[in-house]
Amino acid sequence: MNLRILRQYLAILMLLAGVTLVTRVDAQSVSVQVSSQDAYVDEPVRIAVSIENVPDFEGPFIGDVDGLDIRRLPGEQTMSSTQIINGRTTRKSTVNIGYEIVPKRAGSYVVPAFTVRASGEEYTTKPFRLEVKVSEVGDLMRATVRCKPSPIYVGQAGVMVLELAIKRYRDDRLGITLDESSLWSLVSDDLSDWGIFGSALQKLASENRRPRGEMQVIDGTEYVVYSIEKPFDPIASGTPSIGDVRVRMNYPLRLARGNDIFFENRLTLAESRPVSIVPTIENLDVRTPPEGGRPSTWNGAVGRFAIDVVAKPVDVAVGEPITLTIRLTDASGTAGLDGLLAPDLTMQKTLVEGFRVPRDAAAGVVEGRAKIFTQSIRATNDAVREIPSLEFSYFDPAIGEYSTIRSAAIPLRVRPSALARANVDSDSSEVASTPTASGLTQSATQVAGGILANMSPKEIATSLPLSLRDTALVIAPPLFALALLGGAPLARMITRRDHARGRARDARAQCERALASATNADDIERAVLTFVASRVGALQTGFSRGDALQALRERDARENTIEMLDRVLRALERARYGGVPLDTTEVRRVIDALESEALSPAKLGASR
Repeated sequence: MNLRILRQYLAILMLLAGVTLVTRVDAQSVSVQVSSQDAYVDEPVRIAVSIENVPDFEGPFIGDVDGLDIRRLPGEQTMSSTQIINGRTTRKSTVNIGYEIVPKRAGSYVVPAFTVRASGEEYTTKPFRLEVKVSEVGDLMRATVRCKPSPIYVGQAGVMVLELAIKRYRDDRLGITLDESSLWSLVSDDLSDWGIFGSALQKLASENRRPRGEMQVIDGTEYVVYSIEKPFDPIASGTPSIGDVRVRMNYPLRLARGNDIFFENRLTLAESRPVSIVPTIENLDVRTPPEGGRPSTWNGAVGRFAIDVVAKPVDVAVGEPITLTIRLTDASGTAGLDGLLAPDLTMQKTLVEGFRVPRDAAAGVVEGRAKIFTQSIRATNDAVREIPSLEFSYFDPAIGEYSTIRSAAIPLRVRPSALARANVDSDSSEVASTPTASGLTQSATQVAGGILANMSPKEIATSLPLSLRDTALVIAPPLFALALLGGAPLARMITRRDHARGRARDARAQCERALASATNADDIERAVLTFVASRVGALQTGFSRGDALQALRERDARENTIEMLDRVLRALERARYGGVPLDTTEVRRVIDALESEALSPAKLGASR
């Protein structure tokens, strides 16, 4: 082969090689696909906008149309393909973006073009027409939302029920009646709006279940009724919101039989029509227990209860803890046990006469239809012979009245404390047999407040004086320690007293700042209790309603001020667990009343 022929041959090979390296990109375009141009009012029409071979585009853009709600669906789908034919490579890139059009009234509409922009160019779709009719549901579907029980009170626990009734469908030509499973499969779960019932349906789906349907005859027509339930624990009176609920389905008009890809004879939906319905609200009435006739020991319980109290141990010395186990059993089956509070022991007058009781509410444990609370109490003297019955009040919605029940009294043996016995043994001729004005022996009187660790400063100050030798034994160690420390405790005491005075002066300003930033009943209650604690010089930690009322009584506050504070704090407690709205005007009124109380500087130094 000569050189000329070789060159021609190489040139042909290079040309062929160049052909195989050519890559072509299909034309750029934007198109729209519509699921149907026949639509119904309030029924969504799905649209897909396809953008081919337009990189880095902006949009799509579309103008508003009066009577149509056009919204873009979240997400987009991107597809790429490569094709090689006769050495020619063709690449294609497509982005599909979904839209939904919801007609708001009947009529004929022209949906304008969708536009995308890229590199200074505009690409548009063709406009299309949409014919919208009113979809008459008629007797094909019914939907209601109701509450069980009804009426329901704040403090009860019930369920909200969405009942969806779908008319049974029978194809006379094929002689087939759709069962409840087939009818539910025609409900458009993705196109329906379920409101507050969405979580219940999601839970069923996660468990691979669905609502069960029951056949019922309503107004002479057979329906399959599906019930979707959601637990309901009301926090405020009135009609609660159920969210936007609209149920959509394709109701069958004609069935057909056909073979699928596995050549099995299957039933298919040959013709259908979309229907949708917004449920009606029935028997959805939330109420607050009435103010009239409300007992002082009521703390929000709604239902019908039984009370059982167990005490351990029942043979104790003065000041030793006794554990009370309080079981509240709901016989109504509708009480909201999660928010149920224990009886307020500070309001049990016969109990506080002989026992020291906690001022903070106990947390309970729910067991079935009962809630169990444990509290510790301590006898204040050895004359106590029993734990008196405890009162518990509740509102019974079945009769619309308040009721008060009482537990059985529990026999108790209380021995003098170890401190009392030491005093008796040290001077038996003077103490053991000397009667007091109340008829008790001197030893019993000396432990009237319990062991010293359980006594408040006021109780210590008001107890009968000890003998001279006993007094020396009691005060000598502290005096010796004070001398060793060079008076440091006294200095700290004076500093604490000055700090308490400063807190009292700044209490109003701090309370106003706390109320201004309060967002719920907890914040308001904390602000009020902190104000009272600062005014009386008490510790803020653990300061409760009972502490506040007792501190004001000890400082000779006016009774109407104490009653006003008690009323406001109880209202805040109800708002905390019951969602009852509270006007902060009443809160500031009680702050003004407390501010006007003449609490002397001497009294401000007292603490709990």
